[in-house]
Amino acid sequence: MFVFIMFSLSVSASFGEGLQLPVNTCPPEGKPIYVHVHGIKNSAGSIKAVLYGPDPESFLVKGAKADKEREPAQKGSMTLCVAAPVEGKYAVVVYHDENDDRKFDRNWIGLPTEGFGVSNNPSLFLAAPNFEESSFEVIGEVTHVDVEMKY
Repeated sequence: MFVFIMFSLSVSASFGEGLQLPVNTCPPEGKPIYVHVHGIKNSAGSIKAVLYGPDPESFLVKGAKADKEREPAQKGSMTLCVAAPVEGKYAVVVYHDENDDRKFDRNWIGLPTEGFGVSNNPSLFLAAPNFEESSFEVIGEVTHVDVEMKY
């Protein structure tokens, strides 16, 4: 009996980690997307999640986002909620604005100097990912997306 209880507790604890609630209130309009951000280096500054789509041509275009959310950073992991206006394909980009200057800082050759992550966690090598490798489907009530930060 004791072993069963301990097993049940460990299963529910690990299950609960993947379903962390957002630190912000989900927007009242649209389809909620829980963006689970993992590997946040420290609690300096803020974490910003930017949602792009459903038009693939809008991906990473300044001012073409479908939604965004910025919250104080929490070391380790945290969840933010953004909302898709309609069902379809979307991609999320997460930035760790450590100095909270509301800019994504880069070095003199254009490489990021602050942490970032992209939905589907594509392999990146000196180039931004494209929409296809970063996109996911928004269908139903709540969509969950995991993003690993890269520093």
